[in-house]
Amino acid sequence: MMRFCLAAVTMLVPFSVMAQGAKVPVKDVVARLVVDFDQDGVNDLLVFTSDRDGGPFATLHVFKGEKDAVSGREQLRLLSRKDEFGFGIHDVAEPRKGIITVQSGNAQGRYKWDQKLTLAWRSGRLVVLGITYSSYDSIADDIDAGTSACDLNLSTGKGTGKRNRAVTFSLKPVPVAEWTDEKRPTVCE
Repeated sequence: MMRFCLAAVTMLVPFSVMAQGAKVPVKDVVARLVVDFDQDGVNDLLVFTSDRDGGPFATLHVFKGEKDAVSGREQLRLLSRKDEFGFGIHDVAEPRKGIITVQSGNAQGRYKWDQKLTLAWRSGRLVVLGITYSSYDSIADDIDAGTSACDLNLSTGKGTGKRNRAVTFSLKPVPVAEWTDEKRPTVCE
């Protein structure tokens, strides 16, 4: 399993990522994961950078690895960029080949939450295939009313909601470049 914890990642990235006109300054990198997400034998790269305004959101830069036709050398091409991809990202991993998880959360304040997005390469693009989400209001009188939870597979439209009850929903896999937390199905609430 490939895993990068954000606390140590900035020390692991001693250079700026440059690819066909796209440059990501090292000072902005909060995490990166080198992985062959499309299973073509060439490493691809996911780079998470800090919010431009210094806020808690991250920007996800997706670089596709490919071989130069003339030299045969591997190079990176910026495939997509998603501003405000996630809030409080704290772990990026490849738990199994071709599957990437991005975990984020907030353990401070009244409303605490944790979210894990499962990403994979499908039909020529990187998509969100799954969502695992939980939250709770730390001062709610009614624990049931103050909690939310879901574990959803967007490929099947099935999963579990609050109290592990089976749920169905209509959201299909969403391209990473189009993902927002507002797309999370209401069955998670």
